Amino acid sequence: MKFSIEREKLISVLSEYTNILKDNPIKPIVSGLKISATQDGVVFVGTNLEIEHIRKIKIDVEEEGEVIIKPFLLLEYIKLLDEERVDFSSANGFVTVHQAEFSVLEGGAYPNIIELEPQNLLSISGSHFVKLLDKSKFAATQSQENIQINCVRAVFKKDELNLVSTDSYRLLFLREKIECLDTREISIPMETVNTLCKLLKDYDREITLGYNNDTLIVTWENSYFSSKTIGLQYPDFKTILRISAFEKKMEFNRDELRSALKRVITVAKTSLDAKFGAIFNFTGKTMVINAFSGRAKINQKVNMLKDGDDFKASLNCKFLAEYIDNVSNNIIIGGNNASSMFEIKEIDNDDYIYILMPLALRD
Repeated sequence: MKFSIEREKLISVLSEYTNILKDNPIKPIVSGLKISATQDGVVFVGTNLEIEHIRKIKIDVEEEGEVIIKPFLLLEYIKLLDEERVDFSSANGFVTVHQAEFSVLEGGAYPNIIELEPQNLLSISGSHFVKLLDKSKFAATQSQENIQINCVRAVFKKDELNLVSTDSYRLLFLREKIECLDTREISIPMETVNTLCKLLKDYDREITLGYNNDTLIVTWENSYFSSKTIGLQYPDFKTILRISAFEKKMEFNRDELRSALKRVITVAKTSLDAKFGAIFNFTGKTMVINAFSGRAKINQKVNMLKDGDDFKASLNCKFLAEYIDNVSNNIIIGGNNASSMFEIKEIDNDDYIYILMPLALRD
């Protein structure tokens, strides 16, 4: 194998696979990146057996060949070079790049990775899709032990895309008005969501999302990405959204509320009763947030417009702040009493709804 390639392009490609490849003690060959050089160019293939990624680059190849190599040390070395182009070659069990040699992986059959034919669901800008995922993924459980909700639920409808996440203490619903090519509901694992966000965060061109049986397929220019989806039944979020009705509604200036919450979090993060827990007193035209950690206590007042009787409730202020970080206008908090769920949303925006369950804190 022998070819010459732009250094920055090679850095970009190798960096993509650092988000996917993992050490695999049972099948070490899988932890490597497969690089194939043919007369059509160079193809990079990587998998962790859940996610597969194929990247193609059209360049002139001097000698055809194929190697499997761990890309991490190679990437570190290439980043230190000053040359605009680097020569890449392999012989006798080593890959030579510039003036360094790297050993290749041997002794195992690499998985046969093929590009599945997708049933297309949606075409969208890559960076915009990442923005939607970022706005919806934070409410999903981060524990892989509860795989059913360690994901973002994507609901493709005729004229809209819905993204949903939950950790059973909160529920996030996002609606994006966009034409979909098919109807489908898919649970995308959090690992896949995070990987896509890294791969596509700066990609402003169009990507296509599709599926083949239980596999999510994302394609863009010279790139193919696939991931297994979660087949377990997702919680019935539609009923929760449909039956929610709130007698008390409070409106807040977004920046004032956000600043107050940030200050409360400094104390509430070490709360003795519940981490990040605080008591919210909705009285008259002022909300008072109280938090106590055993070593410190804090009271923060926030102006509000309230429709309904005075009441108090205990909420996770970190959870509330995470939603507010994703909006820019006034915040509406709806509730009924201290023991029922709360609805948080941006004023005049029913396309981004946050349901938050109360805590049981001592006053």
